[in-house]
Amino acid sequence: MSDRDDLRKALFEPAAVAVIGASDEAGKIAARPVEFLMRHGFAGEIFPINPRRDTVLGRKAFASLNALPRKVDQAYIVLPTGPAMQAVEECVRHGVKAISILADGFAELGEQGLELQRKLIALVQGTGTRVVGPNSLGLVRTWNGLSMTANAAFAHDKLNTGGCTVLSQSGSLIGTFVSRGRTRGIGFANLVSVGNEADLSIGEIGDCLIDDPETDTFLLFLETIRHADRLAAFARRAAAAGKPVLAYKLGRSDIGAELAVSHTGALVGSDAAADALLRDLGISRVNIFEALLEGPPLLRGRAPRGTRPTVTMLTTTGGGAAMVADQLGTFGIDVEGVGEASRAVLKDKGIVIKPGRIADLTLTGTRYDTVRTIVDELLVAPDTDIIVSVIGSSAEFFPEQTVAPIVDAVKAAKPGHAPVAVSLVPQAERAMQMLAEAGIACFRTSESCADAIRAWAERRPPRVPAAPELPAAAAALIAAQKGAWTERDALTLFAACGIATVKQDIVSVEDVRSGKPLDLSFPVVAKLLSADLPHKTEAGAVALGIGSAQELRAAVERMLASAKAYAPGARIDGVMLQRQLSAVGEVLVGLREDPSVGPVITVGMGGITTEIYRDIALRLAPVTPAEAAEMLDDVRGFAVLKGFRGRPRGDLAALAEAVSRLSQLCAGGLVAEAEINPLLVMTEGHGVSAVDGLVATRASLNSIAGPSWMANGSPG
Repeated sequence: MSDRDDLRKALFEPAAVAVIGASDEAGKIAARPVEFLMRHGFAGEIFPINPRRDTVLGRKAFASLNALPRKVDQAYIVLPTGPAMQAVEECVRHGVKAISILADGFAELGEQGLELQRKLIALVQGTGTRVVGPNSLGLVRTWNGLSMTANAAFAHDKLNTGGCTVLSQSGSLIGTFVSRGRTRGIGFANLVSVGNEADLSIGEIGDCLIDDPETDTFLLFLETIRHADRLAAFARRAAAAGKPVLAYKLGRSDIGAELAVSHTGALVGSDAAADALLRDLGISRVNIFEALLEGPPLLRGRAPRGTRPTVTMLTTTGGGAAMVADQLGTFGIDVEGVGEASRAVLKDKGIVIKPGRIADLTLTGTRYDTVRTIVDELLVAPDTDIIVSVIGSSAEFFPEQTVAPIVDAVKAAKPGHAPVAVSLVPQAERAMQMLAEAGIACFRTSESCADAIRAWAERRPPRVPAAPELPAAAAALIAAQKGAWTERDALTLFAACGIATVKQDIVSVEDVRSGKPLDLSFPVVAKLLSADLPHKTEAGAVALGIGSAQELRAAVERMLASAKAYAPGARIDGVMLQRQLSAVGEVLVGLREDPSVGPVITVGMGGITTEIYRDIALRLAPVTPAEAAEMLDDVRGFAVLKGFRGRPRGDLAALAEAVSRLSQLCAGGLVAEAEINPLLVMTEGHGVSAVDGLVATRASLNSIAGPSWMANGSPG
């Protein structure tokens, strides 16, 4: 048996379990695991551990693991933090294969708690004992009555079984799934509160359940991304097994971005990077929690689509259908009625459906035979991507006329038929139960319906990233750089990566002030050269359109005064002069090492308005030129580069190539951030040119203690 199978059996199919710290007072949180195990009929042996009690809830209690008549496979520790750590040591001594820890007070409390969590990891490392938590409300397998949880929602006498496995970073949410699922007729296979993931992560727990015959879909409730490598391995194996993964993630704000050096860092919060990771792993992300609960039937048993669908919409309520269609429109998903070929087939059967975006069946007749014939036809029609049925009051009062024909048509259809989503406008429990039992996606709100359809449409196979290929010259420059990178250093590195850069001349401040003749072709752009001024526009250290030596002297004096006010201690290494170029547009391209998911590459409109509009595309790095070209399509502002309203078309092929080349700087994890802003895009066939750059490598950051620009707040 593999380690994966051993873990699955210990967690979800244990022969004997112990609850350490079990209370004899019914209703108390420490009493719930024993109470629920008995209530839901766990077939294995249950051992309450409580040295102060002879019995717990009518069962014989034991003073310690040492007093048990046999070894246990799994233990749930429901003691406070200090005693819980002692219990972990006891579990390790007795060879308990899996333990869950309810106690908090670990990494979530900051450095002191993080140190305690490190000690916890050290206690089990290399021992064969694996830990769920801490901060875990336990785990449940409905199929065998294993309810090792302190979550009060499991107090119901019966748990609905089903095919979804829930892996949640929030302990209370496993109860939410159960309670909300019960009203809809939705059941679950396994539910796990992973807590802090100090040892076992969502990825590793999910991976051991991929071969679980009762699991056909995984639902993830995420607060953050931990152990991205294990999540990736799980997602790829799940995709290969044909078991979709659907996720809801909190944290769409860009908390922490103010610590980034570049504009890219301010644009790319942890959630944007997490979104890129989930997409690349083939994990479908929903934005509405209800869609996480209701959406799995759309994905189950279907290969990723990869293209935008056209929705064929049937309805018995015009207003309800309009709500769903409106929501779908915000995602760029078109809604159409029944196609011409299908209308002709149905007309021959005596059913006339008028052309239009929405097929309203109210006047056609919402009788069983009529609805059944229409759905039978659409399920196999070649121009049907997905059927969405929006049902009004008849769902509540006459489900046998509007819901039953959909259920029967889907049951009778052969595999490979079009997916079906049903949106119920009224509260209609019986209709929801009928649809759930038939495995048909049923939604209570137009928002969750549209969100789930979007997630289904955007689902793709996991991406297999290529290894980065960094030119030798670029690698040598990175290795040789010890201090902070100036703009000149950054542009030299970009050129070594094969990215075209504008010609530049470096002159001293003294030469400009003295009027020394300079070999320049005006007009030029002048910038103060300083590693302490990563964002020269904010510092007033850039001057454009300089037409003469006299204008240059005046501009340099203005820049020096502005830079001194902005960053008094900034070291000025000279003045960089560049030829002023005209371009179709300005673009930002940035690479950043995200602490949760690794290196990400960003592209968006460049210049000083980048952070205002936040119109960007982001992928995990590195990307190929073809993948970079796809990113360009995701940026709305790039319409100006595509010949918008007769404007000249920019060199998009050269832009995609430059994005790909910059992304290769992720090689070896040496570059913390790299940015070109702006990268000028010339007319089609004339390439691109980097005119401003920023680089921060790990070596350069470690060599600088408190750079002067940090004193001025966020440089972005």
